[in-house]
Amino acid sequence: MGSVTNDLLTPASPAAVSNTTKVVKVAGAALGLSSGFATLYFGTLSVFMRPMAEAFSWSRGQTSGVIVLAMLGLALGAPLVGRLSDKLGVGRVIPVSVLLFAAALFAIPSMPGNLAIFAVLSLLVGIIATATTPAGYLSVLPQYFDKRLGLALGVAMVGLGLGTVLAPIVTQHWISAHGWEYAYRALALVALVFGGAACLLLFSGSRSGAAAAAQQSKQVDASLLPGVELRAATRTGLFWLIAAVIFAVSAAGLGATVHVVSMFIDRGLPADVAAKGVAVAGVGVMLGRIAAGALMDVIHASKVAALAFLLGAAGLAFIAFNPSASFAVMAIGALLFGFTVGTEGDFIPFIVRRYFGLKAFGSIFGLLFGVYSLGGVTGPILFGVAFDKLGSYQPALIVASVLCVLASIAVMLFGPYRYSALSPAAKR
Repeated sequence: MGSVTNDLLTPASPAAVSNTTKVVKVAGAALGLSSGFATLYFGTLSVFMRPMAEAFSWSRGQTSGVIVLAMLGLALGAPLVGRLSDKLGVGRVIPVSVLLFAAALFAIPSMPGNLAIFAVLSLLVGIIATATTPAGYLSVLPQYFDKRLGLALGVAMVGLGLGTVLAPIVTQHWISAHGWEYAYRALALVALVFGGAACLLLFSGSRSGAAAAAQQSKQVDASLLPGVELRAATRTGLFWLIAAVIFAVSAAGLGATVHVVSMFIDRGLPADVAAKGVAVAGVGVMLGRIAAGALMDVIHASKVAALAFLLGAAGLAFIAFNPSASFAVMAIGALLFGFTVGTEGDFIPFIVRRYFGLKAFGSIFGLLFGVYSLGGVTGPILFGVAFDKLGSYQPALIVASVLCVLASIAVMLFGPYRYSALSPAAKR
């Protein structure tokens, strides 16, 4: 991190930000992501799916469909969080989201076994927890980084990767020892403690300095920042091509992630071993975060993403066509599609910064993160329905693999950056 001292700051920044401050902000974002919606709720869905389905006599399709309505809530909440972050600042938005998310996790075990009521609750979880996802935490970092933005995003997203690795294993232990109700309440405490610590790192201390000046300038006169408004961005073909790629890869990768434990169990592996399949996918996510973030600073993001999406396609196809019940064999596929999910997490904020600038960064990032969340709704539902109708995950895995290949081709059509760290636009 020592090489980031001379990074360009946001155009509103009058002075350099210290290395120590940058490290603290990245650490805060990483801690927050390790204990937010993506890890503690979505990352544990595949562990909760079977015990909840058994408790309420729901099918896998019903259970996965209702639970991932939270992703629909996330899709609805992401644009709102983006707009609020642009207007009020993320320092006011994230802490409220952390508190509401912890309260929602604690309340889940108290719900009745009514499918419709659970659907509404799940939708609300997604809406209120949006700012605990990359849509909230990663929107802080462009205030502090430019030329090393990819590396900063990648390091911060390691927190999400670590959370994705550890959360399902710890949660499965809690479920086995105490039941799924206890596990959700324990996760609520984790969300509150870790999320609170993240907010202290990100937003406590003096309001003076470059970052405060940048935030004040953004609130006073956003026209000073390089970039385009949300409305102008959505009128471009590039925006919708980016959105299509994000949706396709999200549906493929997150669909497989939600059902990975069930896939492993269907191959004859015990539940405790199958839960490690999510952890392996989480390792892939973490590797994707680090590798993609660092590479996008030196290699065009489209090339990095294209390769990562092809690796995901290979992993999905590997699981689809290899009938082996070996954990090691299944883990290879999970590792590869996890790598794709990890890469996409860095890819979205990075390309928003490079193609649309900072003027409406929160709003544009929020909208595209909403598209990502819609993919997270569609993919798991279709995987569940495919299993219920066909008795196998293979058709869904094949379609997901094809989507990743098409996305790999599409990203190569994005063209050169419009707001590169080395361009005059970025230096104004």
